[in-house]
Amino acid sequence: MALVIVLWMVAALLVTATGVVYAVRGEVRSVSSFREMASAAALGDAGILLAARELAGNPRQENRLRQFEAGFEQAAIGVRVVPLTGLVDLNAAPEALLTELIAVAGGVDRGRASMLAQRIIDWRDTDEVPLPQGAEDPAYAAAGSPFRTRGGPFESPEDLLQVLGMDFDLYSAIRPLITVHAARGAGRVDPAAAPVPVLQVLASGNAHVAAEYAASREANGALADATRFPAAYIARQQPSSRYLIEASVRLSNGAFLVSRRVLDLAAPAEGLPWRTMWAERVVEPDAGA
Repeated sequence: MALVIVLWMVAALLVTATGVVYAVRGEVRSVSSFREMASAAALGDAGILLAARELAGNPRQENRLRQFEAGFEQAAIGVRVVPLTGLVDLNAAPEALLTELIAVAGGVDRGRASMLAQRIIDWRDTDEVPLPQGAEDPAYAAAGSPFRTRGGPFESPEDLLQVLGMDFDLYSAIRPLITVHAARGAGRVDPAAAPVPVLQVLASGNAHVAAEYAASREANGALADATRFPAAYIARQQPSSRYLIEASVRLSNGAFLVSRRVLDLAAPAEGLPWRTMWAERVVEPDAGA
């Protein structure tokens, strides 16, 4: 009996020791992961500040999309600077451009895209008269939606989810191509500042036209020929003081920690020569994987 008791005690101690080892390993992994994320976040912020400092120091530089790799503390930071004139302004884009955005980037048929474009306009306009395929408050109530039209501008991209008929998958598809922080204008896009997916929207989904223009822009800057895009959608060399700056830092698992900020260089704040209008930090998979 004594031997049995001793064996049970040894077994219990082994189980306890094993549990402690696994717990310690888990804590080590958690601390290591937290440290990596904190380091990547700091590097992302550094990349954004380096890009912002360059923009603030050269206010007359060409207003176009830029992508480059910044080095900081022996780390590589992928940086992309997008003037907000290169994105689709949710508060001012005309119906035709919104339809192209939803159809091309969202991958839905043009009938539904046109309907949603009109509902976006009804959501933001101040009247209570719906467009032919649009929707004002009575339609939201009849559909059992908890939301109502605002009769004013979109304040965040997430407001788009309140539009009747908009689902999360479609929102996620068009989210990187839109902005609600652009200075009020005609809602047209400057192709010199636009990312390639926005160029594809301007080209009605023609990836070849978008790629040709992107290559020409890389070689010739703002002098690239944009005549193959509909004139109603574009505004050439449209000045902007507002920028979306993205900084990507690769993590050990192959994913990226992406930090994003929208900065207004014409509105200093908090002792800096710019004002932060919006910010987010997300983990995204490697697009090439």
